Amino acid sequence: MSASRPEADTDNSRAGAASAAAGRRLRAPRTTRAGPASIALGGALLGAVLLVVAEFTPLAHIYSSARGSPVVETIMTGSHHAYALIPIAVLAPALALSVRVTGNRLALAAIGALGLVVLGIALLGDLPDAHASGLIGHAGAAYVSAAAQPGIGLYLETLAAVVLLLTGAAGLLLGAERSTAISSPG
Repeated sequence: MSASRPEADTDNSRAGAASAAAGRRLRAPRTTRAGPASIALGGALLGAVLLVVAEFTPLAHIYSSARGSPVVETIMTGSHHAYALIPIAVLAPALALSVRVTGNRLALAAIGALGLVVLGIALLGDLPDAHASGLIGHAGAAYVSAAAQPGIGLYLETLAAVVLLLTGAAGLLLGAERSTAISSPG
């Protein structure tokens, strides 16, 4: 048995639409949870700020083995690897904006990949030099035994790498949001 649905009377349709619109205006605004796009943007901005700050802080302090010796030399993070973290600090928020606008999951994966690159620079390039020891020439005198101790720059760049990795992973696990302009028909 098939029955057709009754069509609404035009007078009733207008009244219903007006009362529905009034009801929408009276409702409290909806609270939204942080989605992958918000997580990506916040994490990428935090990671970028940490990277820029790390570039201009000491990577390591070199001390002489002589008792009570002051710092012989300070190695800055940026000059140690030719400011390689600055382009990454610019690229991460740009990728996060791409996630926010288009819901692109590849951009989330790229943010995580940038975190891996930064982690590689920190652990493979900077960490060995921040814990090095050996002989250095000291003020034109004979060589003296010296050892390096890590500075705040090493910790900041490692923290930035972890933030970028977690941002990419969290965004991918939560699923990328689709932009309403792309997903809505017509």
